[in-house]
Amino acid sequence: MTDRPIRASDQERESVVDVLRDAFTDGRLTFDEFEERTAAAYAAKTWDQLWELTSDLPAQPVLGVGLSHRPQAGQPEAIPPAVRPRRVRRERPFDRVLPVLFVWIVISAAAGSPSIAAALSFIFICVLATRIGYGGRW
Repeated sequence: MTDRPIRASDQERESVVDVLRDAFTDGRLTFDEFEERTAAAYAAKTWDQLWELTSDLPAQPVLGVGLSHRPQAGQPEAIPPAVRPRRVRRERPFDRVLPVLFVWIVISAAAGSPSIAAALSFIFICVLATRIGYGGRW
């Protein structure tokens, strides 16, 4: 075992950014904190710098899976991928309705029916606002 800092990989930086993104969508981080920590995660060179970015969050990134690294006091151990819970993609309502509505608007406008196109545009905007309200991520 060595006491020298261990260099972080791109995959480990992405793991930290995933944890930060989840914390932001859960309301644990403000947008400014999220941006600042994300930039720091991509600039981090060692595990210690990455641990520092998520030390105050309940979820911790997976660093060094398969490597023999003993975390320092206060740092969780790396969890192998088989044990780590999978992220479940939340099914959002209207996922399949948006493209259909958009095509319908275009066809109505091209057919010379501006009133139908306007009504469908209003519905499209409402559905889009609902979609963004369910997490804001595409």
